[in-house]
Amino acid sequence: MRSLPLPTDTQADVFAMCLSGTTDPDLHARLTAITLTLASAGATYLQNATASALNVIPRVPSVGAVTKAELTGLYEAHLSKTNGAARAVYDRIRNAAPNNRCPLCGVGNVAHCDHHLPKSRYPDLAILPINLVPACHFCNYKKREKYPATAEQQTFHPYFDQHLLADNWVRATLNPGPPPVLVFDTAAPPTWPALDKDRVRRHFDACGLAITFTTNANDELPIIRDRLKLQAGRGGAQAVQEFLNEERDLHSQRPNSWQYATYRALAADVWFVSGGYLTIP
Repeated sequence: MRSLPLPTDTQADVFAMCLSGTTDPDLHARLTAITLTLASAGATYLQNATASALNVIPRVPSVGAVTKAELTGLYEAHLSKTNGAARAVYDRIRNAAPNNRCPLCGVGNVAHCDHHLPKSRYPDLAILPINLVPACHFCNYKKREKYPATAEQQTFHPYFDQHLLADNWVRATLNPGPPPVLVFDTAAPPTWPALDKDRVRRHFDACGLAITFTTNANDELPIIRDRLKLQAGRGGAQAVQEFLNEERDLHSQRPNSWQYATYRALAADVWFVSGGYLTIP
């Protein structure tokens, strides 16, 4: 997971772009009539996202005389569409993730803008920039239309939840097999509030991170085996331990990456350090 700065484009700017691209006079008039309502929804979103309370935002079927389909159509016709009036905003948000790395998992390449609160449930937030998050295909697919019915069901929001990244809560556990495999789950610090523990667990499940992390870590094990063989030849089990400790510490700046969790688990496993790595196929 990675945090991101807030998008620089405002809802007012995006809405104005969408209006400029709306050629139907009737729809244009009805959209103009809900300008203040959409602005209020955006302000409420900012307030609640800052307070980790997006679950209290009401789900709406329409806004004024504008239907859900027409509201979500603004996104589809003017933001995500290649030649849409607000496509430049979509591109700025999608390209905001450093090195094109998905902020929801830290693994995949960004391919979409994900609606943090899904537009099917919150059409009044369909074009709100701070509700759009760059995401890889897998996270976008797994998350789909999930929304927080309770405070505990809020997933990690890259723009507002930096506090959830300060401590390690992704855990890897080594199953000796044979063959040895790593499995991943969450284990937030015991000092954390129960709400935050539930939230990171929800994010882990909603984005399918057990699958993503397990796949990447176990694909890496044969490479780790060969590197540890070299270390053992140079200095035995002590050199193996030192190498694993160094790799763990190299990734400590991202304590919830699969790499940090992997090397932390391996470095702490006496069986693995003493030669268990030789059983990796």
